[in-house]
Amino acid sequence: MPRQTGTTLVVALAASLATALVGGTAEAQVVVLDEGSFTLYKDGERIGREDFSIRTAPGADGRVLVAQATVATGDRRVAPGINADTAGLPARYQREVRVGGAVVESYRGQATRGRYSSSLMHADGESAREFRLPPGTVAADDDIVHQLWFIARRGAGATVPVLVPRRNVVELVRIESAGPERLSIDLRQYDATRLVFRTAAAAAVREVWIAADGRILKAAIPALGLVALRD
Repeated sequence: MPRQTGTTLVVALAASLATALVGGTAEAQVVVLDEGSFTLYKDGERIGREDFSIRTAPGADGRVLVAQATVATGDRRVAPGINADTAGLPARYQREVRVGGAVVESYRGQATRGRYSSSLMHADGESAREFRLPPGTVAADDDIVHQLWFIARRGAGATVPVLVPRRNVVELVRIESAGPERLSIDLRQYDATRLVFRTAAAAAVREVWIAADGRILKAAIPALGLVALRD
């Protein structure tokens, strides 16, 4: 997938959702917190890219966070989107998966007064679930890199309830600092801090390398054999 196509779709999705949230409020009031792309590697082989955008925009009850992405691997396209308050508590989550241009999976979730309800449609039918979100919850799917930003911003030492929408579960994730590291990406050197996310129940581990301004420079998800490098 050409880079321009993925980036264009991310911008279009973010602009569309921001417009819906604010009723056509001027674009100047939308603030970009981070946007860019990651090159994705699985078991050392390049498999695709993730183009993303994280922004704040005016909402009915104050500022809101809007995060959108397009993840392209082969002929598979995943388009996740989060609408959250400024602390990261998700109000809405959506995810669409296309293979060869055809929709093979569609997920929608919405939180109302602390309760989260979701529906998942795929080839085997439709399923729905409703449960309560603990205070301080953020959303991050297993295979989406930029969403790790919502966890990382809580900082080392924090324990964060993380909604994993595709699996409809909330997991407690402990953030640990592994100290400063010097990264080399495309022959350029970057100072970063490595954070380790540990999921208590599943003993799962994810790692992110964070720049001083909060951007994710690199991420690793060992369970998936996935490494993402910032472009």
